[in-house]
Amino acid sequence: MGDEVPQAEKPTIFIVDDDPVIVKQLTWLFRSTYPVLSSGTFSEAVDIFLKKRPAVVILDLALGDVEGQNGIDLLRIFSESDPNFHGIILSGSIDRPKALEAVRLGAYDLLDKSIDPDELKRIVGRACNRAMLQQATRATPPPVSEEDSRNDFPGIVTTNPKMKEMLGLLLKISTTDIAVLITGESGTGKELFARACHEKSQRKNGPFIAINCGAIPENLIESELFGHEKGSFTGATESRPGKFESANNGTLFLDEVGEMPLDLQVKLLRVLQDKIVERVGSRTGKHLDVRIIAATNQDLTQYMAQGKFREDLFYRLSVIKFHLPPLRERGGDIMTLAHYFLNRFKETYQKPAMMGFTRDSEERIKRYGWPGNIRELENRIQRAVIISGGNWITPEDLDLSTEIKNEIQPQNTDSLANLQKTREDAEKRMLIEAFEKTRGNISEVARMIGTSRPTVHALAKKHGITPRNFKE
Repeated sequence: MGDEVPQAEKPTIFIVDDDPVIVKQLTWLFRSTYPVLSSGTFSEAVDIFLKKRPAVVILDLALGDVEGQNGIDLLRIFSESDPNFHGIILSGSIDRPKALEAVRLGAYDLLDKSIDPDELKRIVGRACNRAMLQQATRATPPPVSEEDSRNDFPGIVTTNPKMKEMLGLLLKISTTDIAVLITGESGTGKELFARACHEKSQRKNGPFIAINCGAIPENLIESELFGHEKGSFTGATESRPGKFESANNGTLFLDEVGEMPLDLQVKLLRVLQDKIVERVGSRTGKHLDVRIIAATNQDLTQYMAQGKFREDLFYRLSVIKFHLPPLRERGGDIMTLAHYFLNRFKETYQKPAMMGFTRDSEERIKRYGWPGNIRELENRIQRAVIISGGNWITPEDLDLSTEIKNEIQPQNTDSLANLQKTREDAEKRMLIEAFEKTRGNISEVARMIGTSRPTVHALAKKHGITPRNFKE
């Protein structure tokens, strides 16, 4: 027994269920083996997850103490905050649409609440072992494709000349501490681009800390960024460092920085100027050495004109700017990435006999407009590999068997303006149709178009759509 892992070093299990009896039973089942946290409300669960970062979550999809939000929304927040967590869905009844959505969001397993306790312990144990293995091997880069190996940045797959040109510039500026702003639609790979910059920098042995400014509730983001002292607000039972302190001697990636409230923009600007961070509730600051890389899917120049974003902060963040093109504008990269993801998920889900895409599937992949960009392509191929019953990926597996409404139009250099307007009109029509079908439900719209709630809010704002107008 000398090789047994001490409980303090084991993954933490987080139980989320609004039934206190279930919470008590599950806590009793696991507390002798693993550290256990629990919550019975949506908002508390978000707060605990963001603060404690548990490796394994046992979640009831029926949870819903906030109007319009449920367990799927909670799972989405968890997966966006930490893609490496292991979500085990434990529910009284799971319909097929919710099951597929849960899988798309990275659920490790879906189980009925009537499951035998010993079987549940075995499944949770496997998830915990997998989490520990991931933690031990996270620094090891994943296998890369032939196309990938041609780049100086492992993990970025492209044969597109414009992308390669940007990677050349990224390689030049990575070794400096110059501020970088990355723009592009949601799902174009902005965080991957930022990580690549960090890995080629002199800070590569330091931490890379990412925070999505649009995914964290406004009342929590200041504490998340700057940390807080014990007793500084209700619920602050202990002092905790923020993302800035966690990123000391490394890189802090501020995703969706355009969603940051104006009062926090002032504090961020002061930190960038003075290199000193002051926790919430503290009167003293701490000097830090942190490189900032910011990203947004919004037009910050328009935000500045509307008074939503500070001009001085914009110029402080955007010394060097990169604009990542949407997937539909990357030509042959669409199929290059499709095969890259297929090979990756074949290995993940142990399906070596899977041969590839049918001819019809390839045609539909090439023609589809990919409004969710690389993230949507990755999610659809992951889903296809999981549910496919044959050796070839079909349009039905990809959920591309119906008429393609977001179809890529032929490029014409003399009519790019018209093409852009056509795309914008199609995007707006798609949103309106989704809002009509879901009666203004933001979560359902996000599920239908394969993106996140913050992105749906941003798109609705961009096109002047008011979700509440579609409610009965």
